[in-house]
Amino acid sequence: MKTNITRRHFLAGSIAAGALAATAGLAGCSQPAASGSDDSGNQSAATASNDVHSWEIYPGDIDEASVTETIESDVVIIGLGASGTYAAASAIENGLSVAVLERNDTFNANGGSHFVFNSAAQRELGQEVDVELAVKDFLNIANDKVDGNAVWTWAKRSGEAADWFAEIVEPYGLHPVLQHSDNEPITKIYPGTILFIGGENEPTDGIDNDPYNGDLGLGFVPEIDLLKALLEHVQSKGANVYFKHVSEQLVKDEAGRIIGVIASDADGSYKKFTATKGVVIATGTYDQDPEMHAHFCPTIANNPCGDEVPLFNMGDGSGIKQALWAGAAMQANGDHPPMMFWGSTNCIKNVLVNKLGKRFIDETAGQSNMAAAQFNQPGAQMCALWNAAYAEQLPAISYRADDPSWTATPEQFLAKWEALVEQGIFMKADTLDEIAAAYGLPADALAETVEEYNGYCAAGVDEAFHKKAEELHELTGPYFATFYTCPASLASMGGLHVNARCEVLDAEDQPLEGLYAIGLAAGDFYANQYSTRFAGNSLGRCMTFGYLVGRQLAGLE
Repeated sequence: MKTNITRRHFLAGSIAAGALAATAGLAGCSQPAASGSDDSGNQSAATASNDVHSWEIYPGDIDEASVTETIESDVVIIGLGASGTYAAASAIENGLSVAVLERNDTFNANGGSHFVFNSAAQRELGQEVDVELAVKDFLNIANDKVDGNAVWTWAKRSGEAADWFAEIVEPYGLHPVLQHSDNEPITKIYPGTILFIGGENEPTDGIDNDPYNGDLGLGFVPEIDLLKALLEHVQSKGANVYFKHVSEQLVKDEAGRIIGVIASDADGSYKKFTATKGVVIATGTYDQDPEMHAHFCPTIANNPCGDEVPLFNMGDGSGIKQALWAGAAMQANGDHPPMMFWGSTNCIKNVLVNKLGKRFIDETAGQSNMAAAQFNQPGAQMCALWNAAYAEQLPAISYRADDPSWTATPEQFLAKWEALVEQGIFMKADTLDEIAAAYGLPADALAETVEEYNGYCAAGVDEAFHKKAEELHELTGPYFATFYTCPASLASMGGLHVNARCEVLDAEDQPLEGLYAIGLAAGDFYANQYSTRFAGNSLGRCMTFGYLVGRQLAGLE
C-alpha cells in the first residue's frame, strides 16, 4: 500500500493528448569549439582528456554531402515545448519566417500555471504584486547566484507577454484566470499565477484543483489547450513545423556564426535548416542523461532513495550538448536545484511522520520546503495521517481567485479519499497499530507522536514545530493514511550560460552569434531551490522569454 510515485500519476492529464515528452530536447550535436578554448565543456573529441565528461566530447561533423534538402527561414526553433511554442508565436507574429523542429509527433505540454507580474487578469481583481519586494525575495532565495538582469526582465516584461498571448488565443476560446495566493509571511504565495482555461482540459469541479485533494496526479493540464491553440495559430500564419525531425548538428559559417541546423527526418535523411536571424534552442533540460543529471543536480544524485526518485522531465540534454560543442558554456553555478514536489504537493498535511514515527516539520510548510525536508528524513520517506473530520477542518481554497465555485466541498474530499482507498493509494484503519504494521513504522513511537500532537491541539500550542493554532486538529480514529516513498523531481533547473537577451554565452561571457536558448535549456535563473512562492514561475519564464526572443530576432528589442 505504499505510494510509489510514477510518471503515470503525474502525466495522467497529458497522456490523453499524446504530450508525454515533457519539454524534451532533440538529440543533437554541433560544430566543435574554436581551438584554444580553455573551457572544458567545449573540448572536441580530438582534445578530450580522460577527465572530460562524455557529454563534452564532440562526435564529429556530419558530411554536408549527405544533406538531401536545404530549407531557409529567418528563425529555426529546436523543440516544441512551451518555450519553443511561445517563441514561434512571437516570431511569426512579428513578421519572421519560422521553422520549428520537433523530434516527437506532437507538441510537449505539462502543467499550465504561469507566474507573471501584474497581467490584466491580476490587475482586474486588484491583486497587483509589489514587484520590487517579490523580485528581491526571489533573488534572496537564490542567494543572488543568478543573473539578476534576467530575473528583473522577467518581472518587468512578463505581464506584457501574458496579455499579448491572451489576445492571440482569445479567438480559440481561451482566456487567463488568476490562481489563488496567500499572504502568510512564511509560506507566502505571491499573486501572479495565471492559467488559460476554456479548452477541453478545463476541470469540471473544484476537487481536481484543491491542494488538499490527496490525489497524486494533476486533475487537468491546461497547457495542452494553450499550446494546441498557439500551434494552430502559428501554422495558420505560415510557420513550418517539422515533426519527427531530430536536430543532429548546429551549423556555423566561416566567421563562426551559428547559421542553421542539420536534422534527420523519420526516414533518416538529413536536411539542413538555415536561419538568417537566429537559431533558438528550446529543448528542455538533461534529466534523462544519467551522467549529466548526476553531475549537475547533486541534490537528486545524492539523495537517500538512490535511483528511485521519479524524474518526470524527458529532456535528454541534447540541445544543451550541441550548444556546448559549438563553444557555449554552462551556467557558472554548477549545483542546479530540482523542481521537487511529490509527495509534498497533494499530501494531506494534518500529521506527517517519518519512518521512525516522528514528526519532522510544521505540516503547513511550502511545497518546495516540504519536499526538501522529506529528502532529509531516513530513507526520504514519510507517512501522512488524518481522519474524516479533517475534510471539514481544511481551509476552503478556490483554485481560481475570481471564482469561489472552484472550491472543493467536504463531501468531495471524502469521496475522493474513499476512492483512493479503493485504489490502494490510501488506507483506512481503526487503530494506529494497523497503520504502523502496514507501513513498517514503530508502533510505540507512532502512538507517542500522535498523543503528543493531540496534546498540542488541546493546548493550542505546537511546542515541537509551532504550527499555527488554527491548523492544529486532533487526530483520532478511524484514520486515513498514506505513505510516500520519496519525493519526485519534475525538472532540473539549470542550463546553458545565457544573458537577459537569451543569447548563449561562452566561458568569456561573449555571445555565440546567432544562437539563443530559452526555457529549461537556459540557465542562470535558479539556485538553491525552485520556489513555489512564485507558483508556475518556470512556465512564466518560458512565456516571457519566448515572447521577447521573437521580438529581438525581429529587431524590436
